[in-house]
Amino acid sequence: MTLHLLRVAAGVKSIDHLREVVERFSYEHTTYGTVMPLTTRNRPKRQDELLKGGSVYWIVKNVILARAPLVGFEEFQAGDGRTAVNMLVKPEVILTEPRPKRGFQGWRYLKGEDAPDDLTGAGGKQSYEDMPTEMMIELKELGLL
Repeated sequence: MTLHLLRVAAGVKSIDHLREVVERFSYEHTTYGTVMPLTTRNRPKRQDELLKGGSVYWIVKNVILARAPLVGFEEFQAGDGRTAVNMLVKPEVILTEPRPKRGFQGWRYLKGEDAPDDLTGAGGKQSYEDMPTEMMIELKELGLL
């Protein structure tokens, strides 16, 4: 069973904005290639399970809308002297079926069977990448997506 992480995309207003943030903070890592770091204080205890195909699912405006494949973890010394962890994800924004989810601080585990399906690439589903986020959410609520 695949294990994933849920994380709020704080301050992000839309899928396009999320793509901009991912592009802005991505860099070339010597081990993992191009990645984007997501900083957290606590290393997930189940990181071995997460690295077997897990992703970080992003909550944007109280809706799970996208994910990025998780590739590694790195500890570092934060400015305040504490140890922190970068969760390294591929700089891909893979749209998922919109699913309402209230925000929280930090991250949470998400079981594979509870994760929303991808909107593109899975089972020949149609791409909704050009659709505005708000319209996608409304159509999902109406049962039309």
